[in-house]
Amino acid sequence: MSSQPVEPGSLERAVMPVRKAARGLRLRDFPGVGPVAILGMVFLYVPILITSVYAFNDGDSALIWKGFSLRWFSDVAQNANLLKSVRVSLEIATVATIFATIFALLFALSVDQLRARGSGIATAVLTAPLVIPEIVLAVATLGFIRIIGLQPGMAALMLAHTSFCIPFALMPLRARLKSLGTIYFEVATDLGASAWQTFRRIMLPLLVPGIISGAILSFVISLDDFIISNFLAGSGSTPLPVFLFGLIRKGASPAVNVIALMLLLLAIIVTTITFLQSQQRRKRHG
Repeated sequence: MSSQPVEPGSLERAVMPVRKAARGLRLRDFPGVGPVAILGMVFLYVPILITSVYAFNDGDSALIWKGFSLRWFSDVAQNANLLKSVRVSLEIATVATIFATIFALLFALSVDQLRARGSGIATAVLTAPLVIPEIVLAVATLGFIRIIGLQPGMAALMLAHTSFCIPFALMPLRARLKSLGTIYFEVATDLGASAWQTFRRIMLPLLVPGIISGAILSFVISLDDFIISNFLAGSGSTPLPVFLFGLIRKGASPAVNVIALMLLLLAIIVTTITFLQSQQRRKRHG
């Protein structure tokens, strides 16, 4: 059976309408997706808006509006126990972020030297906390620190937070390494650069976006953790999420809304600064 020759450009002409149709698709072209998306946005962001507004409530209840006031901001600023829990959370998150990022960087650079099977096994073991239920990690960590003779407190919290922050610091680094490929490092080696020179002058500058992203992600995850922190918190080392949970159990007050608003503003500021820095970096290298 003879086949007719395909005219040049006929395939492109046939595919072009499909491409244009795909580019022209809008959210409302899919029945039901629009309302569900709007409902999800409302469910996520309206409570945040309400919490932010009720941080300025003059009443003693977190959900009953009594008028505009800033007195709960003053109350939060003068609450010694609350400030101590904030300091504890910041110290734990800072230490966990530093060590988790360093370990993730070393692992990301070394795992590519393993064989394919060894690399996959090592990555699977290190990223296991992403799929293991956190309650299981909390119980296992508590049992482990008891076995090694460590008591719940700052040291146990820093060790645990560092461990479960490593996968979050690793993900952006691995993605950055894959996007770079090996051409930069091969050229540096061909030009006679040593391993240390390649790392310091080539790898490290190119990995800065991944390092920053992983560090921010680790810091936020550590600052936000409750389950493991609740298991490992000791006397004088109560992280902020555990303190807030105890505060809510006593009766929700606008102080909780104030703390939530301050954390939200902190997240917005950090995200904005990171975004602006990434844009400036793209402009310099683009």
